[in-house]
Amino acid sequence: MEQPNILWVDFLANGTRLLEPEKMKELIQHALKCKITHLVVDAKIPYGFTTYPSEFAYHVSELKDEQYHAWKGRDFLQEVIHHAKGSGLKVIANVDVFAEGNGIEKEGMVYDKPEWQVVHYNEALSKMPTAAENHNDPTVFVNPIHPEVEAYELNIIQEIVRNYEIDGVVLDRCRYPNIFGDFSSLSRSKFEAYIGEEVKQWPEDIMTLEDKKPVFGPLFPKWAEFRARNIKNFVQKAKNVVKTQNSDLVFTIYVGSWYPLYYNEGVNWGSETYQPTLDWTAETYHTSGYAEEFDFIMTGCYYPEVTIEEALTNERPATWYSVEGAIEMSKEAINGQIPVIASLFLKDYNNNVEQFKKAVKLCKEKSDGVMLFDTVYLEDYQWWNELEETI
Repeated sequence: MEQPNILWVDFLANGTRLLEPEKMKELIQHALKCKITHLVVDAKIPYGFTTYPSEFAYHVSELKDEQYHAWKGRDFLQEVIHHAKGSGLKVIANVDVFAEGNGIEKEGMVYDKPEWQVVHYNEALSKMPTAAENHNDPTVFVNPIHPEVEAYELNIIQEIVRNYEIDGVVLDRCRYPNIFGDFSSLSRSKFEAYIGEEVKQWPEDIMTLEDKKPVFGPLFPKWAEFRARNIKNFVQKAKNVVKTQNSDLVFTIYVGSWYPLYYNEGVNWGSETYQPTLDWTAETYHTSGYAEEFDFIMTGCYYPEVTIEEALTNERPATWYSVEGAIEMSKEAINGQIPVIASLFLKDYNNNVEQFKKAVKLCKEKSDGVMLFDTVYLEDYQWWNELEETI
């Protein structure tokens, strides 16, 4: 197949501008000129609201932020599909999975279902009153292993694949918020069942905190494996929903490329055949790898440094703190099992269009394609022509 050139269309960033059908048509024309092959279109945003009318979730027009109220009675996902139809562009619906609320605005499904919410290691650690991802991000997560959460997220994926003429589904935020969640009694009992024994000192046997930084306890490697297995279990169920509807639908995911630190997200996005030897991985950690479940994977190579040489010059902590190094890390963990599509965060190249072009070229050379996050930066920096030249 030709190398995919994937363009992400984030609703929160682009929704207001794309209210006008003319702007949607323009987006499709720009994408086609730039040889974009796939558009990723938000179907469910990080706060859990859907861009289409859902039987289960709140619609984006119900966000407290007034700029989105103009979407009332409209279907962003369907409108993009409509404008892309017949153009040859493939449309992939993005589902932000376990992110279900906005901790600043106090809105989203977690406020209807507080029992779904992630319980943090120490609630006092978070300046947010709820289980927000971190201090800067108001996204509130739900516990991936809560049975009602699982059923709810699968219902939404099923609703999308049943009702929309899409070419595939991408999962995002299909993970834990961070290393501090989830430490609920449900997670404890499931973990104890997983290891076949009681945790004598909960949660200190998993980790302790020194200066608010985690220090791994004796059970941490099994805990990391347990969390990754939980996410893999969900991924397998989601895949079943998608492929049962239509086996030709693309099933993919976005993850960060920083594999050695991914205990934070509670995910093993590598292949089952990849045996990492990190200080936090158990001998059986590879069994939690989920790469084989996907048609391809998009890994965020989100660094201003494009080459390994630049990372070394700028004294980055490791070579994978560069686009090139991140691609190498991604390919190592995927171990040749599925295509790896290197992904760029365009804001990293603000005011440096040559570095942006260099990054795109490198992704095309060293990985199986490129994903660009996000459309809004191509608009803001007026880089459509540069992208066209580069691709």
